[in-house]
Amino acid sequence: MILPIHSQIISKGEVKETINSKGDTLVIMHLEDARIILNDLLEYEIADSLLTVYKEKDSLNTNTISLQKDVIFKLTEKSENQQIQINNFQTILDNKNNELLLKEDTIKLQKKEIRKQKFQKILGFSGSVILPILTLLALL
Repeated sequence: MILPIHSQIISKGEVKETINSKGDTLVIMHLEDARIILNDLLEYEIADSLLTVYKEKDSLNTNTISLQKDVIFKLTEKSENQQIQINNFQTILDNKNNELLLKEDTIKLQKKEIRKQKFQKILGFSGSVILPILTLLALL
């Protein structure tokens, strides 16, 4: 078995490995190469852990987007329903205005009829008073 002390004399880019009697593998390489490999492993480990975080955030964002789409759809539907209600209320208001116009016309017609009847009444009473007086004067 080669001791780790011998790893100091291995040149850059050279890798040696040994397997002991228990079946364990010992890899011997230059210190700078080991640092590069460990840095790469650390970056990949961080990237892998970030990948799961990003996947989780993405699924949460996807859920949020679908919920927002549902809210937008419901708000659009609500807006359409409110527009229909506004149209119905406008129709009711138009009908009410038409009824008021009809009532005003009826009132005007009734006022004309009342004036006509008052005039005829005055004429009738006047005629019933004036005709006998004229008849008496004509006879005298």
